[in-house]
Amino acid sequence: MLGRADYVVCLAIANEETENLMNAAAFARMKPDAFFINMSRGDLVDEAALAKALTEGRIAGAAMDVGRAPDQMPSPELARLPNVIATPHIGGLTPPASESQAMDTVRQVEALVKGEMPPGAANPRDWTRRP
Repeated sequence: MLGRADYVVCLAIANEETENLMNAAAFARMKPDAFFINMSRGDLVDEAALAKALTEGRIAGAAMDVGRAPDQMPSPELARLPNVIATPHIGGLTPPASESQAMDTVRQVEALVKGEMPPGAANPRDWTRRP
């Protein structure tokens, strides 16, 4: 599919098996007019291979809101390329998002303490914890 896609969107989970999933070989299979988009985790991408593919015109461009840096920000080297759109990954880090996540956790723990099923449980039919 890499050789036929106009857009390759990376949304895989990050683990040992998927580290550098998008590497030189993967970028070499992409069409020269294709775009690569990473909205998952920076560890999925070999950044040196991506930079090389972009600077050599082997792919048309890239967009990302993540990178391999400890803060998961796109690297400055990639971000400054003219065929790259790089933005900070802030979706889960905004104050309202953090507050909402914290309050969800409080409500879930509160329910558990009362012996109730936590709100938002992914497996309500299998829930068996009782006081």
